[in-house]
Amino acid sequence: MKIEAYKHPDEKILWTGKPKKIVYIKEAILKPFLFISLFWAAVSFGMFFGFFLGNNLEIPIYFLIPYCIIHLAPFWFYLINAITSLIAWKHIEFMVTDKAVYTSYGVLRLYFDRKTFQEVTNVSVRQGIIDRHHDVGDVFIIAGRSSIIFFDIEDYMKVYQLVAKTGQDIFADTMYPNDLRPKENHGYQTQYKPEDKK
Repeated sequence: MKIEAYKHPDEKILWTGKPKKIVYIKEAILKPFLFISLFWAAVSFGMFFGFFLGNNLEIPIYFLIPYCIIHLAPFWFYLINAITSLIAWKHIEFMVTDKAVYTSYGVLRLYFDRKTFQEVTNVSVRQGIIDRHHDVGDVFIIAGRSSIIFFDIEDYMKVYQLVAKTGQDIFADTMYPNDLRPKENHGYQTQYKPEDKK
């Protein structure tokens, strides 16, 4: 199901997107754990070949093979994690409406998250090495004790500004509804003007 189906009927979609696929794939594969896994696998295979070629201890083969498989657990963990991450890309979607921010994700079980702008307390942008190389970024949206991350998106600055401005507008409208605003609002969208020192 597309993420648009989750919005409320009275909501207007302002932006939808997904992570940039090539960046997402690189980040799924080139994790710090990759180098540990490859080193572990190289050492393990070297040790196993030594066992098989010169099995002076006369350990039964039916014991050695399961032992080798279990011993490679860190490598299998990395491999499974990388494969599931690649499959998960298909289900990752982000959306900003005039009332909330949304994300959907998952592999076997799909998850959906919605945070209203009343819950949003902070918005920030981050870029990793791969992000900078491909000119993408991550938008972190803090809402109470949880957060939503729009990661590896191409128009990250546009989304950052959109979320920040929409949140500010909704906060201002909540604190001082449009119908109650005077023609001149000396507290909103004005610059700080200290009194002249005499």
